[in-house]
Amino acid sequence: MPHALVGVFYDDGIYLALGKSLAEGHGYRHLYLPGAPRAVHYPPLYPVLLAALWKAWPAFPSNVAMLRAANAALMGAFAALATSYLARRFEVRPWLTALVVAASTTAIPVLAVATVLFSEPLFLALAAAACLVGDAAREGGERRALGMAAAAGALAALAALTRSIGVAVLAGVVVALLVARRWKPALAALGAGIVLLAPWAAWVTAYRHGIDPVIAANYGTYGDFLSQTGWSWLSLRGVLELARPLGVITLSILPFPVRVVVGLAAAAVLVGGLEVLVRRAPAAGWMLLAYLVIVFLWPYGPDRFLWGVLPWLGAAFAAGAVSMAARRSGALGRALRLATASVAVVVAGSYAASQARGFATGAATSEQKGISATMETALAWIRSSTDSSAVIAGEDEALIWLYTGRRAVPSYLWRVRGRSAESLGPDSLRAWLRRSRATHLLLTGPGSDAAPTVDALLGRYPDDLHLVFAAGPVLGFRVAEAP
Repeated sequence: MPHALVGVFYDDGIYLALGKSLAEGHGYRHLYLPGAPRAVHYPPLYPVLLAALWKAWPAFPSNVAMLRAANAALMGAFAALATSYLARRFEVRPWLTALVVAASTTAIPVLAVATVLFSEPLFLALAAAACLVGDAAREGGERRALGMAAAAGALAALAALTRSIGVAVLAGVVVALLVARRWKPALAALGAGIVLLAPWAAWVTAYRHGIDPVIAANYGTYGDFLSQTGWSWLSLRGVLELARPLGVITLSILPFPVRVVVGLAAAAVLVGGLEVLVRRAPAAGWMLLAYLVIVFLWPYGPDRFLWGVLPWLGAAFAAGAVSMAARRSGALGRALRLATASVAVVVAGSYAASQARGFATGAATSEQKGISATMETALAWIRSSTDSSAVIAGEDEALIWLYTGRRAVPSYLWRVRGRSAESLGPDSLRAWLRRSRATHLLLTGPGSDAAPTVDALLGRYPDDLHLVFAAGPVLGFRVAEAP
């Protein structure tokens, strides 16, 4: 667990700010934004968990250790559930399954996600429980199956209330029951899921217009996000984008030509493993397929989405390798077995080397520590040079509010274009600073997302921002009052 600030990865600060708002009786609101709008982008279950823990230990920031420990416990719960579930479905020794689960759950990017206050650990645990119960509902008598299916649908809905993409879990449970021709249990699972998800859908519909359109990419609904782009992202590039993060953690030490050949072969093994997973652990298999389809269709970078299911992808790859290596008929079967074994050994060896290098360099937490060091400098200036009525425009607005008590707003206004972010430009930023009554603007360095737009704003309206603080790359500006 790193000694790092909460909010360095943006969403983690917003999750905790929402939890704090709930714990202190203010409702599900972004208290640091103008007008304290109700939250509609982030499903409420993980902030509710943080709120409960905050109530038990409200002394911030010392309570962060407990909050991070909760994520560690949830990762342990997921590992236990996934090991039990997969060992039972594949009828193998639990220690073999545990080895695969442990290897993928401790991947450097998964640890980077789990050691900040992200919702992935809770999502993983709920998804594993839903799949375990959902596949159990495919067996046994009708009455027992109905109860198990309803429980699986409820767990899947809770996964969706943790991360919106968790609707894939509900899809996996329902489709697995439909394929098994368990019609009534499938309806029970779907009904339980809809009942739990309906209040959140009604909340989002009622309060989505409370979010200023220029910050819709960060705080608006997913419908708002999708409306910003067309269908241009649906291309071969989307498939390559799905493969890129997986290649980085498994094949990065290989020369490029070898990486391409091994990557294509490994993709074939993974596809075969998905088929095995659908057959042997249907709820998990259909869930993973639905999840990957959503990630492919989603018009933004897939990295964090993939880290949220990396243990399931690891299980699918292992299942594919074992299945292909078991084919022994004729010369073709022997060649396939040899090729599969070679690919599996190369991928496992490259992954192990990448992991060893990552652990040796502290890669899982180095980025949070670096951002924290920069933000500590900025926080010290905000505390000493601004009063409690100040409104700070910055890159990590929830972090600023949590650690200084100052209201804060985003300084980078963007929309999605293709699979990239595009700034709304200096005029939109100027209007936003005035509309939000920002008194100061913080830049953490020339490499920050907001820097080019702020630079353009200074060039076009040089009297709008006045430099009042500089410490290394960190710059603080006073925003001129509107005439």
